[in-house]
Amino acid sequence: MGVRSTCGWCEVEGCPIAWEESSADKDAQPVLCLHTAGTGSREFRPLLDCCPAGSRLILLDWPGHGRSGDTTREDSETAPAFTVESCSAILSSLLNQLGIGRPILLGSGFGAAVAIRYASDHPDQVLGLVLCLPAGLVSTSGVDPFSQSGKRGIGRLLRRMKKSAPGNTAKETAIAARRQALRMEALHPAMQSIRAIAKDSADRTSTSLRKALDSLSCPAFFALSHGSREYPLRKYLALLDPSLAWAPQHQFTVFAGAFHPLWDEPERFALALSSFVQAQLPVERHTHAWMIHAVDWPVKDNNLWKCVHPDCATEQVLAAGLNANERASGIQHRQD
Repeated sequence: MGVRSTCGWCEVEGCPIAWEESSADKDAQPVLCLHTAGTGSREFRPLLDCCPAGSRLILLDWPGHGRSGDTTREDSETAPAFTVESCSAILSSLLNQLGIGRPILLGSGFGAAVAIRYASDHPDQVLGLVLCLPAGLVSTSGVDPFSQSGKRGIGRLLRRMKKSAPGNTAKETAIAARRQALRMEALHPAMQSIRAIAKDSADRTSTSLRKALDSLSCPAFFALSHGSREYPLRKYLALLDPSLAWAPQHQFTVFAGAFHPLWDEPERFALALSSFVQAQLPVERHTHAWMIHAVDWPVKDNNLWKCVHPDCATEQVLAAGLNANERASGIQHRQD
């Protein structure tokens, strides 16, 4: 069961911006979730079902998405002002109005581009970045995931969604990811123009985004998809390999699937996010998050786990097959 949440709006330049907040401890680390163009805050729905330990999730809807209002360009009555720069300004205003200081920004696609821009412009106001398939850093393959949507009628779409209903013998996470992909496909005709504006903005600012990435003072975690056709993994790795050589605070994880790391592997993504969050907190505030440090230690079929926080020396030994992140008690600790 997911956590209960509260909802509200902030007005930014006359536009109501909707936000939703998990009911976690108000003293927990705020994690602001920034969705990509054409979706909405629902993109992060799986996180509300497994809220990472020590995190306070805030999900927002960009203008023209979800429950938020719309904005227009000064020179047009219809085209939404939906650029990396304008959304970074919206984010700044929203954080000020909600009184949120030093959040971790979790961005997806276009939202990740906005997160990079904001962190670059406000280096002292961001604790860390979690970037899912960030737009603007690499060129797309030219394969639009919705290129066939115009050929499919609504009747066929509904039949496909019915086949993906819960109770299907496929894995539950695969079903959820498929249904989310179909929702996005159904929304695509209505969101096509705003997606085009967002893509143009990300492409236009790609050079500055790469420079901003190189100069980030906060750590960044990249969540990449192994089988993404729109954003091929090899392009991200070619970009990140030289960056990681001189910026060890940055890291990445490749997730199975081709749709979205959060939907393809929600539990693994939540665990990775929790570990990243805990590693950024002051040691006196963090909660242990564990990573295997040595296999078959000190004897065969035992593993040594260490807390991911750089200033925490806590260790534990567990039998092979047990996950330290799923155990709350009955563990052996070593403190150096």
